[in-house]
Amino acid sequence: MMQVFLPQEIGFCFGVERALKLVLDQIKKSGKTYTLGDLIHNSQVVENLKRRGIESIENLSQIKEGTLVIRSHGADPSLIEEAKKRKIRVLNATCPHVVEVQNIVKSLSQKSYLVVIVGSNTHPEVKGLMASVKNGKVYVVKNEREAEKLPSVRKMGIIAQTTESLDNFSNIVKNLIAKGKECRAFNTICTIIRERQEGILKLAEKTQAVIVIGGYNSSNTRQLVKLCRSSGAKTYFIEKEKDLDTEELKGIKTIALTGGTSTPRETIEKIKNKLSLIN
Repeated sequence: MMQVFLPQEIGFCFGVERALKLVLDQIKKSGKTYTLGDLIHNSQVVENLKRRGIESIENLSQIKEGTLVIRSHGADPSLIEEAKKRKIRVLNATCPHVVEVQNIVKSLSQKSYLVVIVGSNTHPEVKGLMASVKNGKVYVVKNEREAEKLPSVRKMGIIAQTTESLDNFSNIVKNLIAKGKECRAFNTICTIIRERQEGILKLAEKTQAVIVIGGYNSSNTRQLVKLCRSSGAKTYFIEKEKDLDTEELKGIKTIALTGGTSTPRETIEKIKNKLSLIN
């Protein structure tokens, strides 16, 4: 029988739980509820919200009346102001940790620092952070090669997308220190993200394979996959129970499971139970 190991931290993180509670409470109170983009990066959860009457939209013009929920990743502050001007009720479900990072970025910008964000410029969280820079001095880099191309400046402030890997952030900071006469780095990676990364790497050392469960569009889930593969672990990436190929796993006696911060605990538990039946 296959032995299945789980890290201590699985299921929704605090920010995701909070966002889901806010939006579900809102739908009970009043009518139409919208999210600008998916509330979280998990297709099953988003589909469930849709069945409850919560609609994901792409722009404010799609809202005639109702409440706009700002998702856990945050949003461009000017977009929130525009919604209020349109008399749209706004419910801000931005993760409190992301709000802290936005405030750091605003402070650096106000003090004339060049802001460097380590992360993906297409991620909604990073787009919100970029919009928090008021002096226009902002760069987004995802690796050391991109960091090397940045100009030398008098004052530089470096922050990380909250789902970034610590190793990548640390290496980029080391690279950038020489580019600023005054260089300030803030480790803004979410503690829960770090703990999940560390937890699965420890389990990967003592198992034959790893399965990472989560949305294919989830940044923190993809980081888990990348870290596990970089460590040399045989790694499978699936989104839901039906994606599990038990035939492919035959012969594996020990396996570790983990999930992204938008992956429900019950999804992971179901997959664990299914794996436990493999001889």
